[in-house]
Amino acid sequence: MKILIAGNLANMGYELAKSLRNYGVDAYLLMPKIPIISEDPKTIFPELEEEGYPEWIVFFNNHERKFDKNNWKIQVVKEMRKKYDGIIALTEFSIFAMFSGKPYAALSTGSDMRELPFEKSIKGLLYRLSYKKAKFIIWGEPDKKSLLKKLKIEKKAIFATSPRTISFSSKKNKNKEDSKFIIFHPTAQNWSYKNNKIFLEAFIEISKKYSNISLVLSDRGPNIKDAKKLLSSSTDTKNKYEFVPYLNLKELENHYNRSEIIVDQFGVGSFGMITVEAMFAGKPVMIKLNEELFNEHYNEKPLGLLNADTKEKIIYYLEKLIEDKNFVKQCSEENKKWIEKNWSNKKLTEHY
Repeated sequence: MKILIAGNLANMGYELAKSLRNYGVDAYLLMPKIPIISEDPKTIFPELEEEGYPEWIVFFNNHERKFDKNNWKIQVVKEMRKKYDGIIALTEFSIFAMFSGKPYAALSTGSDMRELPFEKSIKGLLYRLSYKKAKFIIWGEPDKKSLLKKLKIEKKAIFATSPRTISFSSKKNKNKEDSKFIIFHPTAQNWSYKNNKIFLEAFIEISKKYSNISLVLSDRGPNIKDAKKLLSSSTDTKNKYEFVPYLNLKELENHYNRSEIIVDQFGVGSFGMITVEAMFAGKPVMIKLNEELFNEHYNEKPLGLLNADTKEKIIYYLEKLIEDKNFVKQCSEENKKWIEKNWSNKKLTEHY
């Protein structure tokens, strides 16, 4: 069976294609010739810098934007019409798959299902139509259950999370200067969607009580300027935080291992790859979860997934972690066991 995986948001397409090929599927990945850093497999597989991209990747020139036969959208549809038996289209690529003449699955990767189908625009209309035309919908975040019903596609929806071929060690990796309690917050600052403003407010509050803490944040997101302004507005946070650029796999692993806790988002209700990576690294994760929906699809929530949706709960958990090392250890051990049981590459690939 020859399958085209279209799109590589957060390298999900690359890892899915690689995993399927390891199981005997003739899978190919369609991705931009000039990818943004978060869609470039070289950021998580540095050996590709020397070896080059594998032969099972096909490219489209995303810089061709003139309205002619070389336009990147035409390139995508042309590739999809080649001798593939089917297509798994990530995010907005399901719109193109509609015009391929091939059976396709629409794979929702994040906010695409939460936002785009409900836009009053041509793009929103096409996206809704691409869901209706899809043979089935793949979704892996429990909070989307109500959206499937709203879009009237729940009967052909299959719950399947994307396999990951990369792994994170859970070794202690603290530097000599890392005597502080380090909090790593790699999530993009998107206050309307991820609601991480309440975490920053909680950090400012807790900085008044603890001097021996340090916050590391990702320097990205639509509210990044607001985040910097908010943190700098308090004298209590001075020299207690730093922003880091987009990290490659080695750098990301280093930050996971030197941190005591990983902070994700407080708005969605489900978890994504940041939480998965943190749990593989054996770290407690603070996040907002819809536990009822979580329990419908997974085994019982581990202790180390600290469910918080208010500033007060965030402060409570931070204080508990700072003051109780045994609690940190217990959270770490439970998360590591849970993710290895529920998120093995073999199990997830076989599901696909």
